[in-house]
Amino acid sequence: MENPRGIIDLPVEVLDLIFKHLTYLSIKLQLAQAHEKLTKAFVYHSRNEFRRYKLFESALSEESMLLPIRECGRTIEDFVFEGNGRFWNDALVDAIGNHCTNLKSVKVLRFNSHSDKICTLLVKLNKLLLSVSFKQESRFPFVILKAVGEMTQLKKLSVKGYIDENVYEIQKLVALEKLKVDHNYYLDRKDVHILKICSSLKNLRELSITNLHIMPCEEEHSKVWVGLETLTIFSCTLPTALPDCPNLKDLSIHYLQSSNEDYCLQFILKNGKKLDNLYEKCRPPIDANGFLQLLRGCPNLRYLYTPMEYIKLYSGYVSTILEILRENKVTREDPFVLVICRRIKWKWFRRLLSRTPNAELIRLPQRYEYYT
Repeated sequence: MENPRGIIDLPVEVLDLIFKHLTYLSIKLQLAQAHEKLTKAFVYHSRNEFRRYKLFESALSEESMLLPIRECGRTIEDFVFEGNGRFWNDALVDAIGNHCTNLKSVKVLRFNSHSDKICTLLVKLNKLLLSVSFKQESRFPFVILKAVGEMTQLKKLSVKGYIDENVYEIQKLVALEKLKVDHNYYLDRKDVHILKICSSLKNLRELSITNLHIMPCEEEHSKVWVGLETLTIFSCTLPTALPDCPNLKDLSIHYLQSSNEDYCLQFILKNGKKLDNLYEKCRPPIDANGFLQLLRGCPNLRYLYTPMEYIKLYSGYVSTILEILRENKVTREDPFVLVICRRIKWKWFRRLLSRTPNAELIRLPQRYEYYT
């Protein structure tokens, strides 16, 4: 009688087919842990599957979570961890630090504590990472930014949570190209000297700030953000003017509060020469005359998201809009996309547009908010 054969006697190509028929990663990892040959077959099966490795605490045991890191770590470029930090321990930090030698990006979502372990990991990866993103769940000091401040080669940083004095560590990141700072507590706006932070970020191309009180700086800082191409300002208070952005292409400006009531429109007009895309919900809302000024002042604009909240619409006004767009060299082949986020305004504009010559210059998507 021949010796009985088991699954570990199968060629790796056959084991690869078995892994392909297993739907869930947790099941694949259970099989991979059963024998050394099955582990090797799992690595063969995975190949470049773990370029982006996303972990969920509830889905995997600690050992299962560590196996792909240890066995496939060289292929991991993007690490995403979502959870409260139950598995943030020395074993995880060591595994990532020792095996993920080509890691470029780390994203940690919903962490409540274990900042010390995350800091240790960042120190280990100091020379590797180009992108870091944190979403803080609870209100506690953002000490992680002290470790981030040492990563001078970092190109992309996103922080969301309780913004505190540690935010000034960001100004050390001289290679930074994309920055997002989101204070996640809407009952208060955090005082931040954003001009001071950005003064040393000469390579900055994208900036997004949310729920901040942008403080005036006594020190002399640049009055021009030459390199900035994308700017998002949401629910911020602005006691002083922002620097000019002559190369701005994308602007989102929602609920910006300023001592100058017309500041939003003035900022758009001053920086609109190269603007391609604009999302605006200005307070106070842009009026009928200001809307026409906006279109004339932004000749390259091809996408506009706006409420048109207090603008009286009539045939002559829509005709004037189309005439300005024609002067801005908008064509039927490449129409101006107008997204009106007030239902009643969208309905009125659509009705008037259908009766107006050259209506093909405007594309009017049905993408509005369902309230008037």
